[in-house]
Amino acid sequence: MTHFRGYIAFETEILTQQDRARAGAAFFDAGLGKPKTWSDDVAALGLAQRFVTDEDLRERQPIADSAGRVVLFSGYLFEPAQVRADLGIPPESTDSEIVSGWVERYGFENLQRLKGDYTFAVWDPQKRRVDLVVSAMAMRIAYWHARPNGFWFATILSALHQFPSVPKVLDPLELAMNFSVHIADPAKTHYKDIHLVPPGTHLSVTQQGVQERAFWRPNPRHRVKFRKPEDYAEAALELLDRSVKVRLRGRRTPGVLVSGGLDSPAVAASAAIQSAPGEVQTYTAIPHPGQYIEGRKGWYNSEQASVEALAAQYPNIRPGFYSSAGPAGFEEDPTPFFVAGGRNFFGGNHFGWFDPTYRAARADGHDVVLMGSMGNMALSFDGLRTMSDFARSGRIDKLLTLAIPAIRFIGRSLKDIMKYHILLTALPPKLRDSQWRLRHPGQEPWARITAMRPEFGKKIGFNEALWAAGEDGMFLHQASSREMQANFLHNRRTRNLEMWLALRAYYGLEQRDPYADADLVDFCIGIPRDQYLWGGQTRSLMRRTLANRLPSRIVNERKIGQQNPEWFARISAQRESFLAEVERLARVPLAAEMLDLPRLKEMLDNWPKDADAAIPRRFEFEHMLPRAIQTGRFIRWSEGGNQ
Repeated sequence: MTHFRGYIAFETEILTQQDRARAGAAFFDAGLGKPKTWSDDVAALGLAQRFVTDEDLRERQPIADSAGRVVLFSGYLFEPAQVRADLGIPPESTDSEIVSGWVERYGFENLQRLKGDYTFAVWDPQKRRVDLVVSAMAMRIAYWHARPNGFWFATILSALHQFPSVPKVLDPLELAMNFSVHIADPAKTHYKDIHLVPPGTHLSVTQQGVQERAFWRPNPRHRVKFRKPEDYAEAALELLDRSVKVRLRGRRTPGVLVSGGLDSPAVAASAAIQSAPGEVQTYTAIPHPGQYIEGRKGWYNSEQASVEALAAQYPNIRPGFYSSAGPAGFEEDPTPFFVAGGRNFFGGNHFGWFDPTYRAARADGHDVVLMGSMGNMALSFDGLRTMSDFARSGRIDKLLTLAIPAIRFIGRSLKDIMKYHILLTALPPKLRDSQWRLRHPGQEPWARITAMRPEFGKKIGFNEALWAAGEDGMFLHQASSREMQANFLHNRRTRNLEMWLALRAYYGLEQRDPYADADLVDFCIGIPRDQYLWGGQTRSLMRRTLANRLPSRIVNERKIGQQNPEWFARISAQRESFLAEVERLARVPLAAEMLDLPRLKEMLDNWPKDADAAIPRRFEFEHMLPRAIQTGRFIRWSEGGNQ
């Protein structure tokens, strides 16, 4: 993606000239053009263009309009021809010129009508004001830091930190929240006094202060109602195809990251139909031959057969299957990700399994790939949380005719599902917390998933922050299914976007997710809850939507494709480096105070003899351990310690 940064010096200070000089510094991102700059006596702006669409080749940013306002634009508009016609500007106008015309005509009102995946900034020298806008459900964000005498902003955190005046002081509470996979305020970051602009947000800044306005959010109160059940599946398919179509925009057809589930094959099929007879290349990670793979009830180990069935149905799909014998380089040394993204990069062991697919896509010349990461909270929502909705509204008939048969459909325990989705979610977070402590004396609820020292949690007020955010450390969420979807599609997704930004910077590969679409999200949240369990099946809406679009083995699959099934072999290859890291982290004050290093040392010293022996503690070894090590490495890197 194109990146930009800027510094607005409302008042001159000691580092002003150094900050102004850094506006044109090179970005830590693969595949960008040479930075271009614009400046006046107050503002210093810089932008490096990535050339993805044909129009990008004509971009000459930063650009100024007739009133002297300067525009920086990153991303793409969904239907630029329509907006050009509305504005009455030349048909060859670039996206930045379209946005400039939009601001000149409409200002910053009705931004939800300017559909696209973008971030833009506008500096108005006359008003001495800068505006930052991130589109609804964008695959990008912006970062900022403000003081009375200045404002600094950038499209990626590493670029913001290139300004000498921007502080780089870790925020222990936010670091702990992110480390434990909890989110209180998605606009906060790992660093004190550095914030981000989430999707669907307009930020306006003058010397008098910062004003933030949300012009779009997933709305749990939104409702969509059709006359017939089949109308929902028809509308869903239309929305999906439209979302895929606008994300195919580029100099060549994007590649598609494909699994054996419902979401990404649906994206690939739609892309194949709309690109025919042109070729669509897909990229699928599979287990490495010869690696031991554990059997896991309710899961299947390789998604290759399902993707091959998809390719057989669509001859213009050219599938590729990729694996690796060991960890990716960044799993053992994540420094390149820290440098590229400027933040902690969780899930390195998981993303490392996909490393061969990203590299293959780049080797094939792709700079854009489609994926389906948000599908599980959108069209393919499993519907199990709707049990809570039915119970609260007294719809026992729905529980009996839809929810209970759906649980049996997937072979899950009726008792466990009802406990998780009905009984526990009805309790306030503090009460669930108290129940946990009664059953597990001396333990914190979050200790089962996070290797954080309890003393550290108490010091930073961790439990109080969780309760204030409506969390309990167990991810139960006291919420309806609509509220749950909205929370994931905004709060949790905003946090995940920071990792996707780091991936983009590292590989030079832009990700586009058709399920991250405002119109589609409005539909998925607004429809009646029974549509997700219609016919007594989980993910019923998606199964009905794709009944004539995907192979039956994909549509009717009840099991889940297991990603990184050879996790134990991959993590075992890193044991020695983990041991060495634990020793180093004992000498890093914040890491030693935050992380439960004795617990990590015990795990490493008592390593399971094989994958089968590791199964009872799989979560600890596959997720908790590498996440803790990665967090420690980030703290050490951020605080400048090499040992």
